[in-house]
Amino acid sequence: MHKKKYFTLLPPFLILAIILAFALPNDKRFYALLAVIAFWITYYVWIYIENQKQKKKE
Repeated sequence: MHKKKYFTLLPPFLILAIILAFALPNDKRFYALLAVIAFWITYYVWIYIENQKQKKKE
């Protein structure tokens, strides 16, 4: 696991999800879940890009 990337991305996305969960009306609260999904997409894209750069170096 890439802990540094994980703990760099987690706080802003977690704060965003919490704010959205409390600020949005009941019928729009699923957007908070989308913030969590966006976190995982960003995390895996970052790892993928880093792996591609390492392959180019070799």
